[in-house]
Amino acid sequence: MTRTPIWHSVQDVPVDLGATAVSIGNYDGIHRGHRYVLDQLLRHAETRSLTPVALTFWPHPRHVMGTPGDPPLLTGHSDRDRLLLLAGLHGVLDLEFTRDFALYSPEDFVRVFLVEGLGAKCVVLGEDALFGRANAGTIDTMRELGRTYDFEVVTVADLGPEGEGSGRISSSAIRGALLAGDVEGAAEGLGRFHTVSDVVHHGYQRGRDLGFPTANLGPSPAGLIPADGVYAGHLTVVDQDPGHLGTAPLTGAPATISIGTNPTFEVDGAPRRTVEAYVHGAHDLDLYGDTVRIEFVAFQRPTLKFDSVESLVDQMERDVEVTRRTLDAESSRSATAD
Repeated sequence: MTRTPIWHSVQDVPVDLGATAVSIGNYDGIHRGHRYVLDQLLRHAETRSLTPVALTFWPHPRHVMGTPGDPPLLTGHSDRDRLLLLAGLHGVLDLEFTRDFALYSPEDFVRVFLVEGLGAKCVVLGEDALFGRANAGTIDTMRELGRTYDFEVVTVADLGPEGEGSGRISSSAIRGALLAGDVEGAAEGLGRFHTVSDVVHHGYQRGRDLGFPTANLGPSPAGLIPADGVYAGHLTVVDQDPGHLGTAPLTGAPATISIGTNPTFEVDGAPRRTVEAYVHGAHDLDLYGDTVRIEFVAFQRPTLKFDSVESLVDQMERDVEVTRRTLDAESSRSATAD
């Protein structure tokens, strides 16, 4: 049996993991600032012959100790852990954050999870790191506990991956960009395109009737939904419905993505905000029940209300063409950069 590299308690951690280098954080978005810290973790782990792992939490502590859902998170739970592993870590200790968990003293937190749980011999943190009950533990506390429990503490400057002077990269700034529809700006901070994921649901099926069948996400997909509008992007099937097994899943398929309440059509009751993606040329594609990941490459236009269905269809045809040109240009830029 293949062991999962994601553990939800210290009892799940493999007994043969060996000594580790550990970084601690919430890692919302796994943006370029996080990647800089993780790159330093990997470097220090390699030079010390340690196993690089992350200790993280879910739900976000601010959702437990403050207002649930505030701030909205850039990435969903499984995507956050997936991105941590893609960054090169060998494991993730993903602990449930509760009010009882928040009562661990700084020393008990270090002893139970870092020392006894992960066998930490190197802990990589930012200078402003806080931990333990009421955030009483500081970097000086961690250094003192390192002397007590025999592990090294390495600090990482609060800088981006280009080094000194590149400025702080924050989840809150990326969140603001997405909520303004600036997915290109968000991608600069993330170091990748922003994504949301969910199981494909049945929608109103208007797109199918108009010749543009769409994959509709549910009301609460994993990942922050950008501002209403039309976007160029890609769609990837990450988990197929059992009824679709045997059919090659889509990977990075070009898609025109619409977010909004479809103001051209009247509905009974309050209009429902939707995220839907038209996969180019996929008129007979059945994705119902599949889990898909939608990637946002560029904003194209705001949501509009049209006077007629014919006008809407004309605009949708133009949207698809703009998406095609946008994705072609992005592909050329990526090829040049490589």
